[in-house]
Formats: sequence, structure tokens, C-alpha cells
Amino acid sequence: MDKLLPIGALVFFLTHMIPLQPVNRRRLVGVMGEPAYRATISVLAVIGLGLMIAGFALTPRMDAIQMPAWGVYLPAILMPFAFILVLSAYLPTNIRRYTWHPMIIGVLLWAVAHVLASPYSNSALFFGCFGLYGMFSLVIAILRGKPQDLPPPLPFRKDLIVIGMGLLAYAAMTAGHHIVFGVSALPFIFGGSAATVAPPG
Repeated sequence: MDKLLPIGALVFFLTHMIPLQPVNRRRLVGVMGEPAYRATISVLAVIGLGLMIAGFALTPRMDAIQMPAWGVYLPAILMPFAFILVLSAYLPTNIRRYTWHPMIIGVLLWAVAHVLASPYSNSALFFGCFGLYGMFSLVIAILRGKPQDLPPPLPFRKDLIVIGMGLLAYAAMTAGHHIVFGVSALPFIFGGSAATVAPPG
């Protein structure tokens, strides 16, 4: 069971790297065809994510490194921004117009917040994989230049709506975090551990 997480992380990471490399993508599309390529990438990504989740839940937790004491506060600081950014990737907002890649930045914030909030190896590998993917994707996206599909200038109220939706989503996740994942999202307020949902070894 302890191999599921690293295997899943490898499959997930490599699967998501292929679309970021135009040469390899064109080569695979030329061999497989566009529909088969998309289906294969999607299936492999789901398999990788499934293995990561299963491995994360089943791997005995072990100390990885000593995280900074302030790391436990990072989710409360970064996650509201992560929710807002992810939502703005799907809705017409000035946030997307100015940040260019809100989805990638939101995932990166989510990963960094959770890596530094937990000292355990399974958490470091699980969230660290998403963090590496986010950093690599962001660098590639920036090097490609300004996206062509950015929305035009929009009324500020649209940003306020997305900000409100993001904060509500964050509040709902915070309230139910201990129920869904077994740990408190705000342990420094409500007590409990923010470390991991994995059972003790």
C-alpha cells in the first residue's frame, strides 16, 4: 500500500506534463489521433489521482521534516485566495484578466498551504506533487506569453460576486473539513491536528 502514493504521483505528474510540451503532444496526437489522445490522457490522469488518494489514505503517517511553527496558519491565509482564484478561472472577471492563470495559481497556493501545514511524508508527497505541477505549469504558461482568451474589462461587481462566492466556499469547506477529511482546518482555533487524514502506522 505504501507504493500507491508515489506510483500515483508519478503517473499524475507525467500525464499532466505531456500537454505542456507541444512537441510530444503533437507526436502522440499524430500517432493516436486527437480523440484517442484526449481519452488516454484523461484516463491516466484519473488513475493517477485515484492511486494518490488511495495511497494517501492508506499510507502510515511518518515524520518527514520539521515544518515551521507558522505553517499551521498558512491554510487560513492562503486558502481563501485559492478558492477565489479557482472560481475566477471559470467565470468572467477582471481577476482572470490580471492574473492570466488563476487556476494554476490557486492550485499552487492550495498545495503550498497544505505542504507546510503538515510534517508527514504522505502529505508532503501528495500535496508536493500538485505544488510541483503548479510551479512547472505556471512557468511554462508565463513563457508562452499573454493568453489570447482573456476577458475584456468588466464591471467591478463581477469581481465582488466571485470574491463572495470564493469566501463562502472557503467557509463551507472550513466548517466541514473535519467531517470530510478527519482533521480541523483551523486547529489553532478549534483544536485537533491539521496534519493528515492518514491513519497512524
